[in-house]
Amino acid sequence: MFNLNNILRNEFFLGSLILMILINTGNVITYVLHFSMARLLGPVDYGIFAVLTNIIFIFSMPAVSIQTLISKYTTRYNLKKDFGRIRGIFSYLMKESLVISAMLYVAFLIISLYVYKQLKISFFLLALTGIFLFIAFTYPILIGILQGMKRFNAWGWNYVISCFIKLVIAVLLVTIGFRVYGAIIGFILGNFISFLMLFPLIKEILHSKKIESRLDIFSRESLPTVLSMLVIVIMYSMDIILAKIFFNPEIAGKYAIASLLGKTIWFAASAVGNAMFPISSEKYETGKKSRGVMTKTYFAVIFICITAVFILATFPEFIIKILFDARYLDVANILSYIGIGFSFFSLLNIHILHKISVDKLRMRHVFILAILMVLQFFVLLFVHSSLESFSILFMISNIIIFIASILFIQK
Repeated sequence: MFNLNNILRNEFFLGSLILMILINTGNVITYVLHFSMARLLGPVDYGIFAVLTNIIFIFSMPAVSIQTLISKYTTRYNLKKDFGRIRGIFSYLMKESLVISAMLYVAFLIISLYVYKQLKISFFLLALTGIFLFIAFTYPILIGILQGMKRFNAWGWNYVISCFIKLVIAVLLVTIGFRVYGAIIGFILGNFISFLMLFPLIKEILHSKKIESRLDIFSRESLPTVLSMLVIVIMYSMDIILAKIFFNPEIAGKYAIASLLGKTIWFAASAVGNAMFPISSEKYETGKKSRGVMTKTYFAVIFICITAVFILATFPEFIIKILFDARYLDVANILSYIGIGFSFFSLLNIHILHKISVDKLRMRHVFILAILMVLQFFVLLFVHSSLESFSILFMISNIIIFIASILFIQK
């Protein structure tokens, strides 16, 4: 029988609701940023900006992996109020992350020298974007602690503030003439300021007596998590980077708008998945079943996907005119394909996150996921005669990948 009081007391429901509202508020602000950049920069420069933000998202792969790992261990130690071990992990990872970031930044600069012409993007813009690596490896450490302690409110508000700062700085700098450079500087500064704001939120951890602890990102235990998140992030960014290479700058910029709208589904679903993870992990650690949490997560994500695809398929031209302008109407006919593609990708992400939360993701599963990603890459690589064919294949490949993951990524 329907009981509102029971629903409101349900930990999963409240955690998901709080985080989903705040994260999606931040996502709305981020989309306002993208809408503003699309109008201010135009299709060609916006195409460059979209590729750079997807490179930033690939850099954020460590964020997803580190956050997932530290959330898992924070959940474990938080059950025992063992804050000293959480501080030990925090201190160790902060030092390691700064060293790794510096090494990867140098490697990124070298790679950029060889690919900037193919991407049709200035080397100096790529170098500026690479600075985000330092944030990508440190920011998730603090967020993972908040997630593991189920402090969804603090996490969500920090994200909202970060997105707002990015919007204000980026719009200001682009308006006064810094173009794509200004937009990227806004991204970096927004994340850096919100990173500094996280420290007071974990003061009980920072004030605890440190117990030396290590959590190796690339240890045998954590490697499946790291690699699976890497594959997920590459799949998320693959379409827009390939479109930038295959199509002329204006068409690529227009496709970036379609991809951006499709990714609203992924971001909305991710908020539910992020709330599910620590709750599922805690139930596993205490010997309880997490199937009920997973079922609720799937229902919530499916509802989000169906609603979003219906809106994208029914009002494509209206959405583009309202959010962007008439210059981008060429991609109205592919919005439904992109929306369906990202819906199945969102379900795949939830499936993988649940496996990680209950310690059931193995290297053989990661290998299967990587093979599916490579197959998708080659399909998109060789069949891109038009944006429509590219989008249809993107949709079909994501459906197949999700079905294959359900069949083969189990026990």
